Amino acid sequence: MWQLPNYVQYRLELQKQSKAQKELDKKRPAESRQSHESGEQQYYDMQDEELYEWKRLIQTRYYRNKADGLLVPMPGYEEEGMYEQVEWDRDSKQPRYLTDKGLRVVRSAIRDEQKHRREAVGYWFGIAVGLIGAMTGLVAAFK
Repeated sequence: MWQLPNYVQYRLELQKQSKAQKELDKKRPAESRQSHESGEQQYYDMQDEELYEWKRLIQTRYYRNKADGLLVPMPGYEEEGMYEQVEWDRDSKQPRYLTDKGLRVVRSAIRDEQKHRREAVGYWFGIAVGLIGAMTGLVAAFK
């Protein structure tokens, strides 16, 4: 089955999450003793945390797909400070998402690989242009 490109899918999912975050922000309870005692503030905070985790899961999936396409290894789950885990009562699968530190590491590795690939293409492109220029010069010299 046909699937959207990774970046397009990423942007669409982020838009959905952003829209849900804006809707939740409109329902933010007032900072008062009553909202804390009634549990309204705690419920809002819980929903806000779930939306934050959803955003991080979207980002992690996007960078994992991008890293896989470039053959860049993702940090291991056992590496300290790279991942956080969704609590058991929110999701029975307990998915892990990259922390800020993990995102920096992955983005840096992806940028390095992309730079390496651009440099390799640039090297061969320079050789090809040089050869074409030399052949053009030879043809012009013999005419």
